[in-house]
Amino acid sequence: MSLFLNAKPVWVKGEENSLNYRAQFKTVFEADINKSYTLNIAAANVYSLKINGKFVAYGPARAGRGVFRIDRLDVNKNLTNGTNVIVIEVCAYNANSYAMIMQNGFLQAELLENDAPVLWTGEHFTARQNPYYIRKTQRYSFQRPFAESYIYNEVEDDFTTSFENNGDLALYETEAKTLIERNVPYPQYEKIEAEYISSGTLDFFEPETYKRDRSTKPNDKMIGYPMEELDLFQTDDAQKMKFTKGEIADINNIGEKEYIIKKFPHNATGFFRLSVNCEKPTTIYVLYDELLLGDTVDFLRMDCANALKYELCAGEHELQVFTTYTMHYVQLTVLKGKAEIKEFSMIEYKHPPVKKELKFEDEAIQKIADAALETFKQNAVDIFTDCPSRENAGWLCDSFFTARTEFCLKGKAEVEKNYLENFLHEENYIELPEGMLPMCYPADHLDGWFIPNWAMWFVLELYEYKERTNDIEFVERCKTKVYKLLKLLAEYENEDGLLNRLPGWIFIEWSEANDFVRDVSYPSNMIYYAALSATSKLYDDAELLSKAKKLRETIIEKSYNGEFFVDNSRRNDEGVFVNTDNISETCQYYAFFSKVATPEEFPELFERMMNEFGPFRDCEKVWPNVHKSAPFIGNFLRLDILNQYGYKDKVIDNIKGYFLYMAEQTGTLWEKAEPRASCNHGFASHVLYWLV
Repeated sequence: MSLFLNAKPVWVKGEENSLNYRAQFKTVFEADINKSYTLNIAAANVYSLKINGKFVAYGPARAGRGVFRIDRLDVNKNLTNGTNVIVIEVCAYNANSYAMIMQNGFLQAELLENDAPVLWTGEHFTARQNPYYIRKTQRYSFQRPFAESYIYNEVEDDFTTSFENNGDLALYETEAKTLIERNVPYPQYEKIEAEYISSGTLDFFEPETYKRDRSTKPNDKMIGYPMEELDLFQTDDAQKMKFTKGEIADINNIGEKEYIIKKFPHNATGFFRLSVNCEKPTTIYVLYDELLLGDTVDFLRMDCANALKYELCAGEHELQVFTTYTMHYVQLTVLKGKAEIKEFSMIEYKHPPVKKELKFEDEAIQKIADAALETFKQNAVDIFTDCPSRENAGWLCDSFFTARTEFCLKGKAEVEKNYLENFLHEENYIELPEGMLPMCYPADHLDGWFIPNWAMWFVLELYEYKERTNDIEFVERCKTKVYKLLKLLAEYENEDGLLNRLPGWIFIEWSEANDFVRDVSYPSNMIYYAALSATSKLYDDAELLSKAKKLRETIIEKSYNGEFFVDNSRRNDEGVFVNTDNISETCQYYAFFSKVATPEEFPELFERMMNEFGPFRDCEKVWPNVHKSAPFIGNFLRLDILNQYGYKDKVIDNIKGYFLYMAEQTGTLWEKAEPRASCNHGFASHVLYWLV
């Protein structure tokens, strides 16, 4: 069966390259509830589906450049007998991001009745531009395109419910699209409610300076509207508010210059909904974040525009954001007017429930496991993402760990297959050296930025994917990518066969270890050894196996100083490589994780690392010359080594030390040890791999 029978890909004439353009495509039809209905949708960049005015679905699942996945939605439960209205709103950002590829907008949709097409784009849909959203807004973050805000000069019209197919835009048929199946399960769009926490008042003032991150200064490498062209600069707007905590008269009726703070049951991702009645024109700011670090929400904590503005006319408003955001705490702030809050909730966007039962007698471990599961579900919808908030990006290395979690929970590698397959959709990546893999994908890296270490983790994950699934056919499809990468890396080998002065961003982890990467980074070479070894096994390559063994011997000879593995060496004035004094805890973990070192060959170092290091080490007293690890990836490598060699009690003890405070604060697990970044990071769900 063809992916589409009659539908054509269409878009709005003259808007092919427009920034942040949102078109609402509409069709009206008669349904017979005794029949079966499926709505097939492919779109770029993202779509939101409403039937008879009610939200139904969001998508699509992401793919690589020039390839688009099709959603097949069973819409029977959303239809009524008789006349029905379908509206598919599509946003084409036409701006680069880490979350999706910059591609021109289109919609290709087809409604099947008992498997026969009855409505399709190219003939039965009309369209209009969404009249309420503010198009010229700032980027949401450096890694994601535009933030949302809205003006309702009148109560929302009946476009999504009226039986008149009344879009007025001229549409045209675009070039044909390369389409593939979704292959991953759909979210269930669970609804959660927020509870009241606190309230207060606000005044306005002019700050001496404004906090503006790099996303507020677009250029040809980070596309957006220049500051002077913005119709709304919401983070500057919100910084003019000074808040004072205190009880207000009625927390359900927020008056002018008042606010309330609400809290969801856990740090959650999805579409927040606001049902509000305004007696007179009212302006509301929705400020949100994953944490509440003071009396009010710090909407700039993560360098994101976590500030959404509604200008509302008098009347009843049922509001739902278009795309997904992550929040635990929400501050509803009324700048002017008065808002009767009837409901504030969220439609969650996450992986559907898994069947694996997670029951533990230890209360702390149960709390951590629940947080790990929540973290997994929010970062494994269509691909593996680092976080659903600031970036929503498919990062390599992170995916290695999240993939283990998926198979542990489901016994399947559905999301992992999608994620890895996307890298095959593009032969060479824009602005990257030939052979290099993007650090995250699908994405555009117009600045040419990449992490060579993360490309090597692609090989490690592919090896484990093969061990999990025995999908030999897919491994063969990846062969060219793998060997082109190794060919590129080999160009940077020095006279000892060690990688030297790799191009791009050499990334070890978020600690001092990342300051010790020039000229020869031994952790980078340890992963190189692991990648060569994995490739030799994947493709039965004896020559690569021999090269890997020689590299391992060289790393041990050059890096091990009799007590620890040293992090790096530098070429001196005579051209000789000399080891530095830099020693990190993480370098030792790289050595054992990669199998450059084994407990049998390095028993004293192994026992020292397992027993004297970890979450409870006093770094000022115990080995103060060895720099402490960060959560990602040093602490994770440590736990994985402990688990591999049977230190089960220590694994449990370390997990509590590393993660309990995170689970207690947000119900999710974090990117870093401190609340300075994402508090919902996909790789951290790997805790379940050790527990289950």
